[in-house]
Amino acid sequence: MSIKNIGSGNPDRSSALCQIHGDQDLADLARSSGLSEAAAGAVATIDAVMTKVRRSIQRRDFGRLILARIDASLEVSHLDAIIALSAVVNGTSQDEVTVGIIAERLGIDPSRASRISADLVERGYAFRVASQFDARRICLKLTARSERLVTAVRQTKWRIFAGSLAQWDEQDLVTFALLFERFADWAMDEAGMSKAADAVKQMIDETEPVKPPGEK
Repeated sequence: MSIKNIGSGNPDRSSALCQIHGDQDLADLARSSGLSEAAAGAVATIDAVMTKVRRSIQRRDFGRLILARIDASLEVSHLDAIIALSAVVNGTSQDEVTVGIIAERLGIDPSRASRISADLVERGYAFRVASQFDARRICLKLTARSERLVTAVRQTKWRIFAGSLAQWDEQDLVTFALLFERFADWAMDEAGMSKAADAVKQMIDETEPVKPPGEK
C-alpha cells in the first residue's frame, strides 16, 4: 500500500496502521500526552515494529547461517570484527588498525577484542603487521579470504535490502527516507537521552518503597 493512499479520510488508513499491533499501555500513555486515538495507535505500532527489527538484529540469524556454511568454528563476534576491521580500513586515510580501534568500533573491552583478533589470526582471517609510523605498534590486516567474505556479505545484504525496497513506489521510498531520517533524530540526541535517563532514575526513586525503621 502506498503512503499516499493512507492519508486522512482514506478507509484503508486504520487497517494499514494496525497490521502490527502495538503495546496498549504505550498507546494509553501516548493518548494521555495529548495524541489522538489514531496517532497513539500509530506510536504503539512504530514501537512494535522497532522491537521486531531489534530482536531480529540481536538474534543475528543471517550471520549465524553464513558462518555455519563457511566456517563453523567462527562465532558472530568474529564476523563482526572482520567487518569492523574492513570498515575502519576503508574509512580512514591510514591503512592501520589496532586492537584498540576494533574494540572501540565494536563497543567491547580491549581484552576481548584482543582475544577475538588472536582467533582471527590463528584461523587465517587476519594477520599482524608493524605500524609504518611506530614499529612498536602492531596492526591488523584482513587476509584475501576475509576480504572476499566481507564483499560477499555486503553484496548479499544489499541485494536483500534492495530487493525488498524495489517493490515500493518511488514516492513511497522518498517519503519514507525523509520521515525515517526525521524519526531517527531522537536516537542521536545525546542531551535528550541524558534527560530521559535522569527521568527514569527519578521515577524509580519516587516509587521506591519506604523501608520500616531499622530495616537495611
